Amino acid sequence: MTACIILAAGKGKRMESPLPKVVHPVLGVPMVIMVVRRAIEAGLENPIVVVGYGRESVIPLLELEGVPWAVQEEQLGTAHAVVCGMEDVTADSVTVLLGDVPLLKSSTVSELEESRRKAGAAIAVLSTCPPDPSGYGRIIRNGDLLQAIVEERDCSAQQLEIGEINTGLMSFDGAVLSELLREIRTDNDQGEYYLTDAVSVAVSRGMPCISVLAGDYSEVTGVNNRLQLACATENLRQRVLDAHMTGGVNIPDPGGVWIEESVGIGTGVSIGRSVRLTGKTVIGDYCAVGDGSILIDTEVPSGTVMKPYSVMGWRADR
Repeated sequence: MTACIILAAGKGKRMESPLPKVVHPVLGVPMVIMVVRRAIEAGLENPIVVVGYGRESVIPLLELEGVPWAVQEEQLGTAHAVVCGMEDVTADSVTVLLGDVPLLKSSTVSELEESRRKAGAAIAVLSTCPPDPSGYGRIIRNGDLLQAIVEERDCSAQQLEIGEINTGLMSFDGAVLSELLREIRTDNDQGEYYLTDAVSVAVSRGMPCISVLAGDYSEVTGVNNRLQLACATENLRQRVLDAHMTGGVNIPDPGGVWIEESVGIGTGVSIGRSVRLTGKTVIGDYCAVGDGSILIDTEVPSGTVMKPYSVMGWRADR
């Protein structure tokens, strides 16, 4: 069995919002729900979301998806959050994801878990090489094996030159995870239990660890403020448009077109300028959607030609 724990207990102070960070939407979907869906698409069984701050806003979203949760009453660090999520988990592999990394692809999640199994490693850490690694923990290797994750403030001058950084996404051998978690201490600046310390614990016990490099750093970048939220939304919007256009949908002016991931579009469809397609909208084959149209949870029969600025499915309470 492959289990999944999604960490979503933090407040996210830099969002400057009364709501917990993970409920803010990216292309119309709360970040934490997007991560849940990627985990399920990757074949991870029964993901559990660890909630804490503002859980009264997070739990209803999880209930709509039929996803269980665990509560971290005090935010004592990422390792402590995993302990909270592990209470009812028994699995031979446990993948830990973050609720504020909404652009993560299910294929990357699968690669992380499969790479750990193939290598026979205790831990696999997802890493990446951003243009500017400043502020991130550096990946320290010995050949193909991961030796440690060193936070930037603790790096030597030589280590600061390393461009490969930790994303915080990890896969564990389920047989040793609880043992590693028990060995993690709080002797750090924040006085918290850091999940990344599991690497040094494992290495000290002679357990092999690896890092798995994600080629697209934007895919594994967390969202911490409103600017990053907007950038993530734009990145995903473009990804969705690219997929539709590659599949034959005609979108002559994609710059202002908004199509959510949940929307289905048939063959030979043309989408006008400044169109917004949201929710469970389905466009049949050989339709034309006029400029400025807004469709919410709307089914459009094949062959329909919609006039510009058509509005369907809109309600005043949306």
